[in-house]
Amino acid sequence: MSPQNPQPKLNTKLNIPRLISFLIILILLIAVGAVVGLVAGSIATLPDYDLNNITGALSSTVFDMNGESVASLRTSKDRIALDPEEIPKVMKDAIVAVEDQRFYRHHGIDFIRLGGAVIANITRGYGAEGGSTITQQLVKQAILENPEKTMKRKIQEAIIAIQVEFKYDKEEILALYLNNIYYGHSAWSLQTASQIYFGKDAQDITLAEAALLAGVVNLPGKYSPYLNMDNAKHRQALVLDRMVEMGYITENQAAEAKKEAINLVGLESRSYKYQSFLDYVVDEALAALDLDESEVSQVYTAGYQIYTTMDSKTQEFAEKIYADEKNFPAGKEGKIIQSALVILDPHNGEIRTLIGGRNVQGERLFNRAVNAYRQPGSAFKPIAVFAPALEKGYSPATVLDDYPEEYSTPFGPKTFVNYDGKYRGLVSMRTSLQYSINTTAVKMLQKIGVSEGINFSKNLGITSLVESGSSNDLGLSLALGGLTTGVSPLELTAAYGVFANQGVYVKPHAIKKIEDKDGNILFEHQPEERTVMSAQSAYLMNDMLQTVVQSGTGTRARLDRPVAGKTGTTSFDVDAWFVGYTPDLVGTIWLGYDQKETMRNVYGGSSGAPIWSKVMKVAHEGIPVTSFPMPSGIVSVEVDYKSGLLPSELTPPEYLVTEKFNSNAVPQEISNVWTEHFVCAETGELLTNSCPSSISKVFLTRPVPWTGNIAPEDAALELPTIYCTIHGGSDSFPYSGLRLQGSTITDTNDKLTGFKLSWYNPDPDTTTAYKIYRATQSNIPLTEETKVVELSAVITSWEDTQIEANQTYYYRIVAVTAEEPLISNEIVVNKPVPGGETLKQPILQGQVLTDNETPSVELKWSPASENQPVAYYIFRSENADFEPSSDNQIAVEQVITGTSWIDRTVEKHKTYYYKIIGFDMRTNQQSPLSNQLKIQVR
Repeated sequence: MSPQNPQPKLNTKLNIPRLISFLIILILLIAVGAVVGLVAGSIATLPDYDLNNITGALSSTVFDMNGESVASLRTSKDRIALDPEEIPKVMKDAIVAVEDQRFYRHHGIDFIRLGGAVIANITRGYGAEGGSTITQQLVKQAILENPEKTMKRKIQEAIIAIQVEFKYDKEEILALYLNNIYYGHSAWSLQTASQIYFGKDAQDITLAEAALLAGVVNLPGKYSPYLNMDNAKHRQALVLDRMVEMGYITENQAAEAKKEAINLVGLESRSYKYQSFLDYVVDEALAALDLDESEVSQVYTAGYQIYTTMDSKTQEFAEKIYADEKNFPAGKEGKIIQSALVILDPHNGEIRTLIGGRNVQGERLFNRAVNAYRQPGSAFKPIAVFAPALEKGYSPATVLDDYPEEYSTPFGPKTFVNYDGKYRGLVSMRTSLQYSINTTAVKMLQKIGVSEGINFSKNLGITSLVESGSSNDLGLSLALGGLTTGVSPLELTAAYGVFANQGVYVKPHAIKKIEDKDGNILFEHQPEERTVMSAQSAYLMNDMLQTVVQSGTGTRARLDRPVAGKTGTTSFDVDAWFVGYTPDLVGTIWLGYDQKETMRNVYGGSSGAPIWSKVMKVAHEGIPVTSFPMPSGIVSVEVDYKSGLLPSELTPPEYLVTEKFNSNAVPQEISNVWTEHFVCAETGELLTNSCPSSISKVFLTRPVPWTGNIAPEDAALELPTIYCTIHGGSDSFPYSGLRLQGSTITDTNDKLTGFKLSWYNPDPDTTTAYKIYRATQSNIPLTEETKVVELSAVITSWEDTQIEANQTYYYRIVAVTAEEPLISNEIVVNKPVPGGETLKQPILQGQVLTDNETPSVELKWSPASENQPVAYYIFRSENADFEPSSDNQIAVEQVITGTSWIDRTVEKHKTYYYKIIGFDMRTNQQSPLSNQLKIQVR
């Protein structure tokens, strides 16, 4: 029997190389299938187009809030087509050199450039480099209206580009391209661009001009010489260098063209109706359709139907107001005071009116309503201080002490002062807003915390706050709108809209929806909103801000309906604001120079509010008059004005007020700021053992004593600190019993004409004579030089009319008797009133100090006043004869009240120029500008 054949063994070992090869082949097959499918799908969904009619002339139409057509983003007068032979060769060479260097060698697609773009987008991120040829760009603008950035659109673009290449020759394609691209300022063809920029036909442009136009088409908003000549020249130089690389021109020709001056003819006086609003619509459309700036022409030429929120009636009226210079304060020679205006519906965020500046003559220029970030001044107090304070349980009756208090800051001590030079003492939060008091706003921010103010402002839509770095907004200056960057009128308007909308923030917008030319909806606005504060807090803010308009700083904004609002004027009068609102609309106006400079007598209340009122009156036509809705939980309670608490038995009737509260924050405590004391019945001063009679009076006792050099107005209500000067003693003279008093004499116009002196002698004698002495300084010497009159005993009063205005006078009287003469107290009858003393010019001197090789400059100056409290502002420049402004002020974080200061921020081998100005801390009166000091730091 033969042996059986052995069975073959199975190979169970995994063949890794074969498996990898199989997977690679499988992946390639899937990828190829996906590409084939994508290409097939792209071909199947190609839009209808006519290669015989590539014009790109599909105008986009803008509609107002009522659906009425109000503007076309592009009109036929802005486009003049040229035949291929009419286009100069230099322009063709320039555009090919910068946009598509292999234009004459490819057939619609440049695979070399496309590969480079793919690599760039992979290595540097999507969008780092584009691979489109001139033919593809023509297709994108003239045929494909779909804004989606998809691979399908790119494939369709490439397919149609190849068809265009077979249909037209290269010269015809170049002509179609140059006749349909956007050059900025309403120019949609080479011919109109040549006319708008250079005032000539396209066939007459020079090499330099052709290179400039070829550079502009990439980003008109960036490279237009009307907007930024430096950018335009840099781009022009790039085009000329590319032309040299291509061999179109020589290096010498390029160098000469770079040196050639660009002579612009100026933007012609065409109609730019609604331009600021339309510019913002274009910007919003770019974002809504996910287009970048290089694709802006699509918004104009895709035939879109753009439905906006514009109130065309009010927009047109506002533009008429802005066109009339009589409505605006006069500017400095050769300059106009610019302005911006925004009106929106706070309930849905719809922008009704938007003005981006005066004399707007061109498309997509600088839009101040949206892009100008300026210091808001006191208009920021409700946002960063008082609204968050209400949310934290404070009320309109909360009391703050109005006097200039010194604060420690990282930059040294700082004192905040009031613009009107008044310090009222204990005032309510309502009064603080009513009169825009700076000291109390700072104190309230200190109570709630700067971080609370920052966070609340951000919740109200303020995006420009700086929270890090050496210059930031994390200090108490936030309370007064002293911001590092500033805010835009649009964001400030939307922030105030929260108050009018019962505490709900709604992001502003100008577009309701966008349809393509066939009526298909491409974009429809979805509201973005959030609750920022309670309805009760919003109502209380509305109520306080109505007081500002009724009887505060904003009275010139009154309408025939409830109006709430706030003024804002910044340091050196650089910016002026008024933000106001009704239950239906909120609006903001800003005024200032584009380059930050001091304006003369331009304030938010006096200059901004009247313009605001005119426009808002038209905006409210047809809107019924309503009041701000009062939510549940609001109660009215009588309180003591000086404490914000429930009245006590001692509260004087004149300080009883009825205030509104959130029912959760009604005070429960009894006022404790009034005390009862006995004082001398004759003098009202503290009693002494010698006072013959006394009287009980009520006095103010503030919770925390005021500090500093300036007494608040209500300090007169406090208990006297001196003992009776008639029946007591004095350190300045022996007590004699002879008391002198004085009062002012004024005419019917309240003009000071003299002083009336009266005296009391407890033991007169018929032989007594009185001698009156006067001097302009205290401690009057009793000499013949200071004696002004001698009177008999029967006279007990005398009027001195031989005085000089604003002069301080000291008086004393002596009773000459048979025994020892009696010498009276010394009195000051004419203390200078705030603003009465004219500040003198400070005389500035200085020297360089060196400490451990670190230089500094010591400045010293003569005082602007010997009597008034003066703050000094220091200015420094490296240019001689500079003009002081907020841009060259140094030591801005300090209030300098002395007459010396050391500048530790200088550098070696530089020359500096210094000037100073003194400001009366009571009246903000300004001294003459000091001499200019030159310091060379070795």
